[in-house]
Amino acid sequence: MTLPNPNYVGTLLDSGLGFGTGASMFDPNYKTPRSVQINAGIQRELRPGMVLGADFVRNVQTHYLLGIDENHTGDINYFNKANALAAINATNSQFGCTSGTAGIPCAINNGATMSAYAGNGLTSSADFDQPCAAIFVTYGCAFPGINPNAPPLPFLKSVGRSVYNGLQTKLIENVKQPFRGVRTLNFQLSYSLSRFENTGGGAADNPGASDQDFIINALDNSNPNRYFGPSVLDRTHQISFGGYADLPAGFQVSMISHFWSPLAVSVVVPNTNLGPGEIFRTDFTGDGTVQDPMPGTTVGNFDRGINASNLNAAITNYNNTYAGQPTPAGQVLIQNGLFTLQQLQTIGAASLGQSFGDGVAPAVPLAPPGQVNLAWLRALDMKLTWTHAFAERFTKIHRATVT
Repeated sequence: MTLPNPNYVGTLLDSGLGFGTGASMFDPNYKTPRSVQINAGIQRELRPGMVLGADFVRNVQTHYLLGIDENHTGDINYFNKANALAAINATNSQFGCTSGTAGIPCAINNGATMSAYAGNGLTSSADFDQPCAAIFVTYGCAFPGINPNAPPLPFLKSVGRSVYNGLQTKLIENVKQPFRGVRTLNFQLSYSLSRFENTGGGAADNPGASDQDFIINALDNSNPNRYFGPSVLDRTHQISFGGYADLPAGFQVSMISHFWSPLAVSVVVPNTNLGPGEIFRTDFTGDGTVQDPMPGTTVGNFDRGINASNLNAAITNYNNTYAGQPTPAGQVLIQNGLFTLQQLQTIGAASLGQSFGDGVAPAVPLAPPGQVNLAWLRALDMKLTWTHAFAERFTKIHRATVT
């Protein structure tokens, strides 16, 4: 008896299932990640025991892994109008309305939302992680990707890039008997002024899920480097100092301290969590990925250009320019005569209690008063130790036994 290998890509495709939303298969054109580092520095002894050093460090890493949907599900370049009309007809029927675009106003008046249309296929197959034809049988999704018979295919591709530039300085002093009561004194002070930028990826609003070392999904399947900017691990300023002093009677006191400027965070239009059809709300580039960074920003823009003082200005600019307007996927529907702009703006607005319906980019509420920037990391550790050697003496005792 022979059974198919459940982990073979052909088996997964034949079953109509995808690989899951997380990439786990290596792209056939895999390249080993590599980095090139340049270090140029100077060092000078200011006086006996005191040394000052300064280094410029540049590290460029290429080919680190990013998960990219090779099928490009949700990409506007692979729109299928026939499937879109079939999804519209199915949804109109559910709301007791006639088929075709003529029945859309009736369905909207009866409470239809874009999520309802998307639930019948007017969306990307990524919403279902399988080909829509496996769900709706007679038709597929409106944005099925390159191969409508295949599910989303997230492969690990060697396309990531990061750049680190830093000026690192260090002052070290190590002297014996600097003053009475101290036998040895060691002191170090370091300062780093740097910028660490990368392609970004993962959940753009979650630093813990955006670290390039943990293999993350790209923020744009068509142009992975679109949002290149400060990494979520970037710290502009890093100040560290510490040292120890040997005291009489075996005592030693030591300390180490760090003062690091805040990490970078991406500014993201929040996911509306309304169900299928997110490409009509937060896919601002038309590539099929959703919950994109706010238009006009890069990864890590908060505290790197946008901060607490001008955050509301950035939100206001977004609301005035993008909120209530169709995303590229919505523009495709308008261009093909399936929906009007007014219909996309009003669909679902009443039932959802929103200023705009769920067929367009959502409005983002302003930040409340009293917003603050991210805090510096501050750490201080001190230790007092005592070392003493205990002397031991052994005395041999002779015993006599009489029986």
